[in-house]
Amino acid sequence: MSKCKASLIGALMLVLTGTSAGAADFDDYRGSIKDDAYLEVSDHQRGWYLRGDIGGTFYDDYTMTDSNAAKFILEDIDDSFNFGAGIGYNLMRGFRVDFTLDYRTETDIFAQLDSATVPTNQFTGEMDALVGLANFYYDLDMGHRITPYVGVGVGFAALSMDGEDSDDSDTTFAWALMAGVDIDLRANWKLDIGYRYLNMGDASFGDSKIPGRSFEVEDLEAHELRVGLRYQLGCLRDCEPSYEPYK
Repeated sequence: MSKCKASLIGALMLVLTGTSAGAADFDDYRGSIKDDAYLEVSDHQRGWYLRGDIGGTFYDDYTMTDSNAAKFILEDIDDSFNFGAGIGYNLMRGFRVDFTLDYRTETDIFAQLDSATVPTNQFTGEMDALVGLANFYYDLDMGHRITPYVGVGVGFAALSMDGEDSDDSDTTFAWALMAGVDIDLRANWKLDIGYRYLNMGDASFGDSKIPGRSFEVEDLEAHELRVGLRYQLGCLRDCEPSYEPYK
């Protein structure tokens, strides 16, 4: 297990341990659904919000190829970190949308060809990515401070390769699937702990050492664990929550 993955999983376990201690006190803090508390809470949470997130990116299930159809016998992409921000809007009945822009830090790439006849049978470089997504979520509001959610996103990935073997970039179509939980904090703040599956498609980078040759990464997929904060800017009309504020 890489240091990046181990440190991130450890941080998430600490957060979850701290929040689980108060889980027994969450019952009925929003009132009973039969008393129309759910609708009042949904109205209260409508409107714009800002978000910021950090996490780890773990690349998986990718394929590296060469434009000359040479076969790679070794291929590896290291894990990296990601961070970003976005703006969103809470719709009614648990639906919300947001637009996010995230940066994935540089990660080392190594590949070795199964051919001694190629002038350079190894490819190395450092790749980073800027990913923009439009996301759509559904919050499973059950009347507690902890709210599970699922989501889907579509957008783009701007990938850059830097190193002795390549100095090139490519932009691809990206899509994502998300799942996680929101935890209500004080005032308008929410803690977001989630998982994201990110698919960045196929990218091609020119080889600096051999003219006309390109290095390609196909089906570039990543699993991401993320922790973030969301700040609710307000609601559309005069609306008060039907439960006592968290103290």
